[in-house]
Amino acid sequence: MSCRENFRSCVQRMSLNSPILSRRSAAIAARFGAKADEYEEHAGLQADVARRLAAHLPDFDAPKVLELGCGTGLLSRHLAARYPKGELRLTDAAPAMIRACRSNLDETQANVSFEVMDAAAPIAYENLDLIVTSMMLHWLPDPLVVLTRLRRQLAPGGVLLFATLGPNCFAEWRTVLATEGLPSGAPRLPEMPCVVEEE
Repeated sequence: MSCRENFRSCVQRMSLNSPILSRRSAAIAARFGAKADEYEEHAGLQADVARRLAAHLPDFDAPKVLELGCGTGLLSRHLAARYPKGELRLTDAAPAMIRACRSNLDETQANVSFEVMDAAAPIAYENLDLIVTSMMLHWLPDPLVVLTRLRRQLAPGGVLLFATLGPNCFAEWRTVLATEGLPSGAPRLPEMPCVVEEE
């Protein structure tokens, strides 16, 4: 049975012990999950972004870390290496991506947990030292609302660190298609006043 044939059953199966995913998140998770096994073969940009984001990880000894949209673990591997004494909670909306992430991490690291989570929904965790996400925010219906909510989940001195597409991404693509009178299909993203570095 495909997700298209029985959407409610698929959403419930995907959500495991988490709240039901939104229709939008479930659809995105299904598409990513279907390609989890081959994702890293085509994720050169995502791997580079994760590596560059990891260079900005704060100097914490044993932080409580939440990663949203862990995917196959491109950033998670950096987190595990940087924070061997930290408590890492790695989340994604796609169970297949979480399985891939788990298999890509060192099995001996006992302080890592995995959870299916809709990043657009409120989270139950508080006093986090680090909330991090790489190349996931642009999939959300309102990234600024989510970032504002996440900031409230941080402990004093906590850090919210992210990499995402900006409003000027795909400028050349948009221009070429606009001259032909065609829509780009690329997401329109808001300006983010919290951005400290943009390329």
